[in-house]
Amino acid sequence: MGGAFTAIPGGAEAACSNPATLVETTSPELTAVYGRLYSGLTDDSEIGQGYFGFAMPVKRYLPGAAAFSWSDIRLSDAFSESAFTVSYATHVYRGVNAGLSLKYLRRGYVSDAYTAMDPVFSDGYSKGALGADLGFFWRPEPRYALGLTIKNLNKPDLGLASSDPLPVEVRAGVSYAVKSSLLDFDAAFSDSDYNLSAGAEYFFQRRFALRMGLSAGNDARRSVNMGLGGRFGLAEFNYAFSLPIGGISGTVGSHLLAFSFRFGAEPAGAEQAAAAAAAAELRRAEEKISLQGEKIRVLQDKLDSVVKQSSEQARQPVQPAVVPAQIPGPQQSEVSREIESLRQELDKARADMEALKARAAAKPAAVKPAPAAQPVRRNYVVKEGDTLESIAAAIYGDSERWPEIYRANAGSLGRGGEVKPGQVLALP
Repeated sequence: MGGAFTAIPGGAEAACSNPATLVETTSPELTAVYGRLYSGLTDDSEIGQGYFGFAMPVKRYLPGAAAFSWSDIRLSDAFSESAFTVSYATHVYRGVNAGLSLKYLRRGYVSDAYTAMDPVFSDGYSKGALGADLGFFWRPEPRYALGLTIKNLNKPDLGLASSDPLPVEVRAGVSYAVKSSLLDFDAAFSDSDYNLSAGAEYFFQRRFALRMGLSAGNDARRSVNMGLGGRFGLAEFNYAFSLPIGGISGTVGSHLLAFSFRFGAEPAGAEQAAAAAAAAELRRAEEKISLQGEKIRVLQDKLDSVVKQSSEQARQPVQPAVVPAQIPGPQQSEVSREIESLRQELDKARADMEALKARAAAKPAAVKPAPAAQPVRRNYVVKEGDTLESIAAAIYGDSERWPEIYRANAGSLGRGGEVKPGQVLALP
């Protein structure tokens, strides 16, 4: 994918790209990666990469998702860089999710006859430091997602004899899902360096994936990336190949092999996107419920105040001759209209809140495994111009119920949920 992962929902590998994307983790997952980087260098250098990560949703105490990861890059037996990372992500405001990664970084060198004479290593051969990354993730619509990551917020210093702080890196990305494909684009900036990357992913037979990516930066750095993957039950295998076409010479490319395993029910490709969208809808509904509750409280206070004021005026002893002057008929009528208007608005607010609660209560069922016995369903023949949202609006009177149709037809819909004229859909 060319390294463009900032706006793509992540699993156990999200700590390396954007910790905020952990919020769309629906079940515990572990990932292991082995890589051989820049094979074929003329100096016979062997650069290896290792990664292990575990992520899981958190439902109690701190609702969200958490992850732990370890990564290591090693040059033969001379140099190594490793990182131990703990990440946490949660929903923060109106569909926006935030994630934080705290990491311990270590850079080490091997002692030999050359390093023993170098004054740089007079105080030791390794240095460790704590670092922090901050990420944001927003999915305004099921097909679109935006991501932002700020890495090395505190500029951790890994210098030995002198200061050598890691620069702050800002990376922004956008992704778009259409049919059975996923497109993404990233832009990264660090001091005077920049890097642009784009990737595409295509799923077929609901089990296999083909990927391609391009990456380019300053100093003539460019690379082309290709990969493939397959999902078999709860296990997933992925392979990636990256070939530098600028900036680095004398190499035949890098190879990465990854294995992932999810604990829980076997995921269906289309259902993953639907489950993520349902979770986002649930969070938005809960937020609307909170706002609606505050509105009800304000309206109730205002109504009580008007009723109390009207009652006090009615109890005040007044002379018959001055009653028309103190509480004229039109004013009484205006107070009555205001009371009635407030009561109607209050009843409407309460009805809206009950509808939101019912919708929120129905969302968790969207991510549960379907029961063994399926109820009888109606069918719908797709017409020209139809979308899942318009079909849900026509059938249920609520376009936000499109994930129900999405899940009921996961086997015949693409990743973006696009439908075709003449296609027959089952209606739950």
